Amino acid sequence: MNLIKFRKRLALPLLGLCATTMLAACSDDDNTPTPSAGEFVVSLALQGNDNTFTYYTVPFEDVMSGTLSAVGQGIEQPGYYDFTQIDNTIYSIGGLDDVNVVGITRDANGELKQIGNVSFASSLKDIVKADASTLVGVEMDGNSDVIKFHTFNTNSLTVKGTKTHQVSAITNQVAPSYAGMRISNGYLYLAYYISDPSTFNTASTEKAEIAVFTYPALDFVKVMEDTRVGPIGGFNTKTGLIKDEQGNIYAVSHSNPANGYSQSTKPAGILRINSGQTTIDQNYFFDVAAVTGGKTISHMLYLGNNKVFVEVNTADRAQQQRWMDSPLKSAIIDLNTKAITYIQGLPEHSGLGRRLSALHDGNNLYIAIPEGNKIYMYRINLENNTATKGAEIQANFVAGVSKI
Repeated sequence: MNLIKFRKRLALPLLGLCATTMLAACSDDDNTPTPSAGEFVVSLALQGNDNTFTYYTVPFEDVMSGTLSAVGQGIEQPGYYDFTQIDNTIYSIGGLDDVNVVGITRDANGELKQIGNVSFASSLKDIVKADASTLVGVEMDGNSDVIKFHTFNTNSLTVKGTKTHQVSAITNQVAPSYAGMRISNGYLYLAYYISDPSTFNTASTEKAEIAVFTYPALDFVKVMEDTRVGPIGGFNTKTGLIKDEQGNIYAVSHSNPANGYSQSTKPAGILRINSGQTTIDQNYFFDVAAVTGGKTISHMLYLGNNKVFVEVNTADRAQQQRWMDSPLKSAIIDLNTKAITYIQGLPEHSGLGRRLSALHDGNNLYIAIPEGNKIYMYRINLENNTATKGAEIQANFVAGVSKI
């Protein structure tokens, strides 16, 4: 099977709405309502008759009542896109055969506008913040023998520089797949796992591997390894690494079939790299199986004060259906006490097989949850760990939830 087509089949979300809901959201081209205004911005994906997707990034005043629709509104992008917010800009990263990156921000009148539109030989896997004026993106593909880091000007999204490394510098195997990237205290950390570019099987699951580069020079330093767990991250989740306020890096390993692994040979756990270090802290280990009753953590979002929002896969790895990113149960973990608290009022749900679409806003977290053939926004109170059901969302899936 053609590699791009196979990746597209895997990367497209695993949930859909019934035809009537889709028609309600997409039909009637003459119906052009007054555009919404508001701080919340939701990126909605709608599937057309030809099975391709179009993304609409739309502002809303309220996401907790009524219906959220893209009809006649927002910034339109056909193709396949991933959305991540850094400071007051949303970055739309093209995937698969879409290779451009666009910034979405506000103009002087508060309206959404696009900034920059830069393209590459292949799509970027992610963009992260380096400092107040610089972003770093990474280009790595199973068909390529190089890894490229691109630095961007934050305001204009123009490329400041590119640094290229041979894949052979970090592994003697082909096709390292992106798992996560963070920059802290003079170093860039790049987590990856090995996935066969033809079959997507993962034959190498005996250790975690994180490549270290200097920053800002982006020179290769070493590869850190740890055999207490298997590889970091999973297919398309992009949150294998998170960073706390002190600059410590945490790495999650799960080897979930639901997130692309063909085998699991090591326990699930979270590792720590202390700020400014190039070795993994052997005195720290978060035993995920111990606190979840043998389950795994597949997605992470750092909240602050050592708290992390996570999605726990409630099926044993042997029972998970490959690529399905489900069934998931939301929780908060404490990286210091190594405790877990499950969110009350939030149903068990399916994931999207892609970056977690959630917004941390003060004492609340907003997340879109599929229920049957519908999707609803939920607001999680992070002080009491309870969820409130909000607006119904008319889309095939939600690709991003932001506030700018």
